[in-house]
Amino acid sequence: MDEMDRKFISEQILDVGRQLYAALDSKIMTAHAQQIAQMQDVRRLAVAQLAPKNAFALITDHPIAYESNDHTVPRGTKDDNTRNQRFCHSLETYFGRKVAALDLGCAGGGLVFDFLIRGNAAFGIEGSDYSLRAQRAEWSIIPDYLKTCDITKPFSLIDQRTGKQAKFDVITMWEVLEHIEESLLPQLFANVKSHLAEGGLFVGSAATYDDVANGVSYHPTVKPEVWWRDVVRKHGLEFVPKTMFLFKDFCRGSGNENAFYDADFSKNPELGFHFLMKHLAA
Repeated sequence: MDEMDRKFISEQILDVGRQLYAALDSKIMTAHAQQIAQMQDVRRLAVAQLAPKNAFALITDHPIAYESNDHTVPRGTKDDNTRNQRFCHSLETYFGRKVAALDLGCAGGGLVFDFLIRGNAAFGIEGSDYSLRAQRAEWSIIPDYLKTCDITKPFSLIDQRTGKQAKFDVITMWEVLEHIEESLLPQLFANVKSHLAEGGLFVGSAATYDDVANGVSYHPTVKPEVWWRDVVRKHGLEFVPKTMFLFKDFCRGSGNENAFYDADFSKNPELGFHFLMKHLAA
């Protein structure tokens, strides 16, 4: 057998190997897709059995945050689907009951899902319709509980049981504040204040670094915690001690392994901070 014959045989063996690998890979991918579909069905059933019926109706003239870079060039809205059952549990413990929760900038809706399957009332608002159109993450599982609108414009959530504006025990924003232009913050805080119940908690995290990808900046308002403390007081909110939470209770900035990517502010405090706010005391 000469060198040409050996080369020909080797190429044939490699070609057969590639075909077998492709066929096996295709079967694995098909089986994986089927498993995902079955799991989605199970999760829909879980929501149907465990979650309260959605009582909230969103009213807005601004259904999409068209000016947001995270909508025009999707990044966080495309990847994030943060979950944290610990956070839900900590709130249930604090209030001594099930709660009503509103997640602003909810991305994939994971936190809303976590609240719902524990029997809490919950609703999520996302500025981009990327996840809605892609039917990614929880948007195909809990569509009645996830909606889109520009949270820097006036909006209202109506409690359909009473016909009045809904009030929430907790409103969350996990690494969303820095995405908002400074000039748009007054209306954002007005929206938070109008939907936060008396004694309610406004909880979240804020990044203190710019996030630039492919020449696009996603964090137009990069400010230290002291700056935010001053700003929110002007809009009727105030920072309060976070003693009710353990560090790992926070959904972001805690090294949360259930997030797409999550910094750990205890190890890298220069990356951001957690906040807990209430209505400004009279």
